[in-house]
Amino acid sequence: MGRSRFLSVALLLVMFPACGSSGGGGGSAVPDIPASVPPGAGVLQIDMAGTWAIQDTSVLETNAANPTSPPNGTLFVLEPTRIASIGGLSVERSALEQFVNAPLESYVNQLDGTNVYYAVVTDQRASGGERIETALAGGAVDANTILVEAFTSAQGAPDPAPQFTRSRYTLVRVPGTTPLQHRPESWTAEDLLRAAFGDV
Repeated sequence: MGRSRFLSVALLLVMFPACGSSGGGGGSAVPDIPASVPPGAGVLQIDMAGTWAIQDTSVLETNAANPTSPPNGTLFVLEPTRIASIGGLSVERSALEQFVNAPLESYVNQLDGTNVYYAVVTDQRASGGERIETALAGGAVDANTILVEAFTSAQGAPDPAPQFTRSRYTLVRVPGTTPLQHRPESWTAEDLLRAAFGDV
């Protein structure tokens, strides 16, 4: 799968095939996305608002030749009912659509203090691009730790099946951090995808 195709379709994050649109907002409904809250997580209610950093990343499952898990140190900014930014990029639906210059097929961004879900799908196969699906699901294990499963896949028009990578990591609270309010100018869409979901 060509890196340029991956980038062109790559909008950013988020996941699931069968989900419709969902705005931010709490609630206990579990969205139908290709990532699950890891076992033992989501066991208590915490104040998730604040800045968090990825630690202890690993690839769980993949069919890609050179998969990578998300890089340690990537910052997430969480608000009371949604993820506000990942790696300095706003993950609001309109910001993502503008960044990738394509509409999102589906979008989920919700957290309720116990679990967090985020997913995005964009499909540009009709115009020679790719279908990109990204997702993450996480759950609190203590006041400063969220365990996360992340999923990313890419499928070009001629490809019989998508390439995918499923990763696991920990989000740890970063006290006293002033997060970036805008994405680093040097980052590409590929950099942003890798920051939260890894690479296929």
